[in-house]
Amino acid sequence: MPDPVHNASASACADCGGAGYVVEQILGATARARRCACQASCPRCEETGYVLVPQGGSTVAQVCSCRHLDERIAVFNQIGIPAAVARASFESFKSWSPDHARARAVAEDFARKFRRDAPTKGYLLYGRPGAGKTHLLVATLRWLALEKGVSGRYVEFMLLLSEIKAGFDANRSHMDILRPLLSVPVLAIDELGKERGTEWERSMLDELISRRFNSGLATLFATNYFLRPDENPVREEPGKHVRTASPEWRRDAEAMTLAQRVGDRIYSRLNEMCTFVKLDPGHDLRKDRAGSGGFWG
Repeated sequence: MPDPVHNASASACADCGGAGYVVEQILGATARARRCACQASCPRCEETGYVLVPQGGSTVAQVCSCRHLDERIAVFNQIGIPAAVARASFESFKSWSPDHARARAVAEDFARKFRRDAPTKGYLLYGRPGAGKTHLLVATLRWLALEKGVSGRYVEFMLLLSEIKAGFDANRSHMDILRPLLSVPVLAIDELGKERGTEWERSMLDELISRRFNSGLATLFATNYFLRPDENPVREEPGKHVRTASPEWRRDAEAMTLAQRVGDRIYSRLNEMCTFVKLDPGHDLRKDRAGSGGFWG
């Protein structure tokens, strides 16, 4: 899948494997990509940004591939990928189960087929925590940015809500926070349904999803909530109501379906916007240290 920078030094580079860039995992910061040391000074254009290529009986100046690389690195650095999953990629994703193999295939297929000039149906990964859903969201955004130059953003929905609330104290409207997410070609929303489910929270989610839906923009999702009650290992107690103001609300909410968590209107939109993919190997891979690693593994 990589689109290598074609020269002998990059091809032999142990750090970048010929890609020309490396992604750094920096404590307390979002993921950052940079030119690999083997590309610190471009051997093709000698940092002029242009190379001479033959055309007909003469030569013409052409933008060097190192400039395209710099542009793609800049696109990647705007995504906002958490440091803990900075190095997540399709290549580092391990298919421990049939669910993993199918989820990776769907994510890669989306990335390869994505088009800027036509609506591209996204995907929604669902299953218990620790299965690799965030890894695939990040791998998709990474590949699109660094291999195709496609802009994207990653947000964890509860943290987005916290940012909106903090903005109110600074006299900023919710649209000041949401506006950059409304037009980005690909948006990945992680931890869908994790919020308390208040009317205000649902209205924020509804506005974000509806605007992207109406604009035909691709949106990717990951959630720990199942589609059907019989899929969920946590069983809902008949007749029990989840109280969002209760300290036990999160434990009670675990038994709910995704439709119950986000509401019928939003769930209907999700069905049109996304391919639903179950990613639930039956246990938390983080606990048995079989995940993708990072700061903690």
